[in-house]
Amino acid sequence: MTSTLIGPGEPGRTPEAGTGAAPSSTAANEAIRRFVAGRTVWSKEALAELDRLRGQWQRAVRAEMVKAA
Repeated sequence: MTSTLIGPGEPGRTPEAGTGAAPSSTAANEAIRRFVAGRTVWSKEALAELDRLRGQWQRAVRAEMVKAA
């Protein structure tokens, strides 16, 4: 299951969650933007989630580059 936070303390899911499809780099970037918006305090769990979202974005960018090549 791929879960993200839509805003501080607000649980949500990415549209691709549960479908097995990787998100586009645009969708992954938007998930990061939503997650960090307005956040001033970073718990260990929040940093771990940010790291996971960044990894998802990096994989999406790589996949799109490979597909374009």
